[in-house]
Amino acid sequence: MSDAKLVGNRGVFSRVGGWIATPGAGIFLLGATLAFGVLGASDTLGRALRTMNRDNSITVKGVAELAVTSDRGSWWGKVRATAATLPEAYAALETSTAALRGFVLSKGISADLIVITSVDISKEMLRDEKGNLTNNIERYTLTQSLGFTSPNVEVVRNISQEATALIKDGVEVESGSPVYKVSSIEKTKLELLEQATANAYERAQVLARGSGSGVGGLISAAQGVYQIVAQGSTSSGEYGEYDTSSIERRRAWW
Repeated sequence: MSDAKLVGNRGVFSRVGGWIATPGAGIFLLGATLAFGVLGASDTLGRALRTMNRDNSITVKGVAELAVTSDRGSWWGKVRATAATLPEAYAALETSTAALRGFVLSKGISADLIVITSVDISKEMLRDEKGNLTNNIERYTLTQSLGFTSPNVEVVRNISQEATALIKDGVEVESGSPVYKVSSIEKTKLELLEQATANAYERAQVLARGSGSGVGGLISAAQGVYQIVAQGSTSSGEYGEYDTSSIERRRAWW
């Protein structure tokens, strides 16, 4: 939440920040909280005004929103192979990894973007007739991950949805959830900041007009919480949110 203070030309207002709880209120506090929309009833507002200190300032909150589209996506998939011997398991894993890599390449992802991790090895020990573990290895399970980051977010989404089709070819593959990000965050923060400041000033004017006062200059300001949420989402967090699960998103200052 961003705070700012404005000097009132007339009137006696001070802190009423405790009364504002409107969802989405938040970028700039300009001196005594914008209470009309929150308190509603005139008698409640009157009680609020009577408790204010006479420091000739008001505090309001502003909000700004901007629709954005993710321009970078990342995805990871994992293949697994199991066999009685380590060489057999490794050979099967190589085949599965090559199949997944070929699938990703066929979707238009450049080979230089693909990252393949080292092989993880686990052993399953043989049990005796009583079900107790022995020191003999029954089988080896090898896993390997393959991933990439691309500006083509639609391709990233398609690969994440279609990679498991390789199971039909005998490839034991798991598809991870794609992660979508916006690379222009810092650039649009300034635009949102400007919009939120204007919104806060407009709220201050409404409050001042209702009490027969005017709005003067800015006394102080504090930047608020920055949210990136999915389109249509009403979620908000006290410390901000950054949704990475959707391509089309809504960016806001609170």
